[in-house]
Amino acid sequence: MKKRVLIIGGVLFAAIVISGFFIPVQLSAPPDVRTIVDHTNQIYVSPTCFNDAQLSNYLQESDLGEAQQLNYNAESDCTRNSLVEKDVTLNIALLKMLGVVRGKWSSDVWEKQ
Repeated sequence: MKKRVLIIGGVLFAAIVISGFFIPVQLSAPPDVRTIVDHTNQIYVSPTCFNDAQLSNYLQESDLGEAQQLNYNAESDCTRNSLVEKDVTLNIALLKMLGVVRGKWSSDVWEKQ
């Protein structure tokens, strides 16, 4: 009886782990990701989209959490898309959240200076 329970449990666990490689999820940027806020227009832009953005001179380096707390909007689709990582499998998403695998926002461009 115990052996049968262990076998069924092992098969279920293996099925869950294997299915994690096929289930796509969407990751959002963490709140401490670097952004540039434009206080005049009440928008924020990601560093990768900064050169193409239409901004005023009243800029401040900030993070995504603060920009959202101020209820500022993303400057463009470029910024919105850069703050989302689509079609990541569930297993890889878990590894990225645990810090085992480097995420999209791990490079120096995204870290607040």
